[in-house]
Amino acid sequence: MERIDVRILGGGHNWLTIGGRIALGLDGYYSRLPKGSTASVTTADPGEMCFQGVDLVCSGVFHMAITTPAWMVRLAMEGRDPFDRPMPVRALAHFPHDDRMAFAVRRECGIDTFGDLREQKYPLKVSTVPPENRHPAVWATEIILNEHGITFEDIESWGGKLLRDRPRFINQPGIAPASPGFDAIFDEALMTRRWTTLTEQHDIVFLPVEEDVLQRLETERGWKRGVIEKTRYRGMTEDVPTVDFSGWILFCSEDMDEELAYLTIAALDEQKGEIEALFPQPHAALTGPVDLSWLGSNVPVPLHPGAEKYYREKGYL
Repeated sequence: MERIDVRILGGGHNWLTIGGRIALGLDGYYSRLPKGSTASVTTADPGEMCFQGVDLVCSGVFHMAITTPAWMVRLAMEGRDPFDRPMPVRALAHFPHDDRMAFAVRRECGIDTFGDLREQKYPLKVSTVPPENRHPAVWATEIILNEHGITFEDIESWGGKLLRDRPRFINQPGIAPASPGFDAIFDEALMTRRWTTLTEQHDIVFLPVEEDVLQRLETERGWKRGVIEKTRYRGMTEDVPTVDFSGWILFCSEDMDEELAYLTIAALDEQKGEIEALFPQPHAALTGPVDLSWLGSNVPVPLHPGAEKYYREKGYL
């Protein structure tokens, strides 16, 4: 390679943290990049970047980025909604992030299923990501509701309200899970303090996504099903079927320089302990160790050849 300015897109706190350590590993002391090179990480709206990051990487604005859930990059590669064409993406690493979509309703509302909500036309006050933010959680929420014959507009027409009150920092001690008077939370990030606090302070019912809906989401949209295990929160008595929202994928374009991809995984290998230390348990958004045997094996799209070369040379694959 010639001198290069490596650009990493790390939307939001968690991905900025990981991207910063990779940048340091690439171009800190004893850098293996060509003399005069730089490495930087840029943050932006984490929700929008889950979608826009693919275009920004494939058009060359950034060399690599992170998105969630893991299956999002497969949708991009296949050109499925929300992407309008197949995108030439390749995986670099898959970070463990154990997550699901959740549709939590306070028990006193008397709503146990999406059918109950639809038939009773209950005026839910719903805490969710504002639809105008185009965050993947609200994108998925709207589609799942629509598959059950419900829209946000329906909920508002029944006298309900979208609270648009998602806390800015959902993992801080003492976090209030939603605005006073809320009836429901439709969202993701189940590992955070927000959800533990919610289920400790309130009696909660998690609405199951219906089997026919899950089948359509899998076969027609390419999504992945998941389960909220009954042992996860106080008050749960059975597993709840839903949509899987796990995984942070560090990805690049298929035409990324092979040496740069190789050095990126070398930097990740060097910095893995530092990255883990920045996500102390419990409630950490990074929900497992930075184990390169796992990071390189559990990818939803093919590895970039340069990344695969490093994983194999070091015995991780």
